[in-house]
Amino acid sequence: MGAARRDRRRDRERDQLPPGARSAFGTNGKVQNGKRLLGLSSGTARQPSDPGYQAPSGFSKGYTSGSPTGFPKESPACPNVTTGAPNDGVALEVEVRVPTNAVAFSFDSNFYTYEWPTYVCSQYNDFFLALMSPVPSGLTDANVVYDSAGNLISVNSALLDVCSCTGGPPCTAGSKSYSCAQGGSLLLGTGFGKDTANGEDHGATGWLVTTVPVTGGSTVTMRFTVYDSGDGVYDSTTLLDNWTWLTSGAPTTPTTKAKP
Repeated sequence: MGAARRDRRRDRERDQLPPGARSAFGTNGKVQNGKRLLGLSSGTARQPSDPGYQAPSGFSKGYTSGSPTGFPKESPACPNVTTGAPNDGVALEVEVRVPTNAVAFSFDSNFYTYEWPTYVCSQYNDFFLALMSPVPSGLTDANVVYDSAGNLISVNSALLDVCSCTGGPPCTAGSKSYSCAQGGSLLLGTGFGKDTANGEDHGATGWLVTTVPVTGGSTVTMRFTVYDSGDGVYDSTTLLDNWTWLTSGAPTTPTTKAKP
């Protein structure tokens, strides 16, 4: 086989890398329940030690798509900023029948982004969305994951708490202050930390838990998606784990909080 043909085949395989079922992500990104977690990425959902890894600092798959229905939504934390078009999006859609005795479900997520700290409050605002159908009561769109200020999970979210900087924390990025209370340990070995990202920590939310009310016996569809905005160069990855049915303690509307 000629070198050019091998290169083309390798490029096709690289561009079609699937979501990753992982036993861990980096040094400290542990499974929250069971034996595997799921990685969804606008890049490769891989860490530097994995075959097929591409650094999140410059890997573009080269495709665009339309925004999900009702999006983009601009961040309340970043007035007068218009988000760019989606690039390099990936999604997982699941349809589930709710157990008859369930009143809610919860899942854990952890959003990593190379856009922090350089592109806070800019058009390059990568997103993680969890879109539910039918839309839960009390919401104006299908997304069930957002912070207490109404920001979507992105580089601008108040829930971005895994980060560090020289002289901090707190750390300032794009005129916003981040407490970075969790430090940068969850970034180690992921491609988003200073050990593998040219000496600079990027950012992550840390593990979040989202709880969503449901009606027992109904059928719901969840679409989990991650995409770059504005271009496909700097990538973001979301880890998903620990889907749990709850038989009591349902909130009136979806909630997302940092895991204790």
